[in-house]
Amino acid sequence: MYLKLIIILWVGATGLIKALADDYLSGSNTMGSIEWVCNHSRNTQLGLLHDVVDLALTYERDQEDLAASEGWSVTAGCVFHDHFCLAGPSSDPAGLESATSLVEALCKIAKSASLFHSRGDSSATMWKERLLWSQGGLEPWKDPDAATWYKISTHSPSEALTAADAAGAYLLTDRSTLLMQTASKTIYNSTVFFEPTAVDDVLMNSCYALFSPHSSAQRAADVARLIQYLLSARGQNIVASLGREEVGFPFFARVSDGFAASFLKGGIPREGKWVKAKESTK
Repeated sequence: MYLKLIIILWVGATGLIKALADDYLSGSNTMGSIEWVCNHSRNTQLGLLHDVVDLALTYERDQEDLAASEGWSVTAGCVFHDHFCLAGPSSDPAGLESATSLVEALCKIAKSASLFHSRGDSSATMWKERLLWSQGGLEPWKDPDAATWYKISTHSPSEALTAADAAGAYLLTDRSTLLMQTASKTIYNSTVFFEPTAVDDVLMNSCYALFSPHSSAQRAADVARLIQYLLSARGQNIVASLGREEVGFPFFARVSDGFAASFLKGGIPREGKWVKAKESTK
């Protein structure tokens, strides 16, 4: 067995794929290896289309549905949950703490011209962020007047977060990156203002597994066994445990959990841990 597993950069960087792959192979009776490759969701799907990979893990339901409708991809279902977070400086210059909705929070950022960092790299994060702005009737990436406060880069997820933390900027990031950088002690001033609080929250960032219907019988069988493992209690327990011991909170949530109920809102990074305000003063 030799699987070419292509995934988005930040998931591999958190160590989740390595933990799952090592555990799966250690319990497999078949000799083989798993390789993962960095990419964004849409490029990941192209890898599947062109037979570069055997399994794709992606984050954009509309693109997954389009691929399935065109006949070159089959969606096996959700394999774990990550979560987008609206994060920013704990000093909160835009006053997001008083915002009652995510749309109101973004409007406060725009109205106060508070610094906001965006990733212009066609990632799932970029598309989600633009969707959120649009829900408030705003498109700062198209507005020349917003260039003083709305800054676009092509940073990786971790680079974007550390740059925003250093600059005192707001940004849309994901829970796993936030906690990973907390554990790495590369962020110091950021907190979370909005995060998912329900299964159907607009900030959910669930990962789905896709495979090609045109694979050989052997490759299809290998992929099916790996997906079965990812959805097993053993695989899901690894998903739910990553980060809990190191940083105090799990990076991800199991499929059955729906979302991570251990909330980050109001916390801050301190000495490699994510701590709530009361704990940070001890």
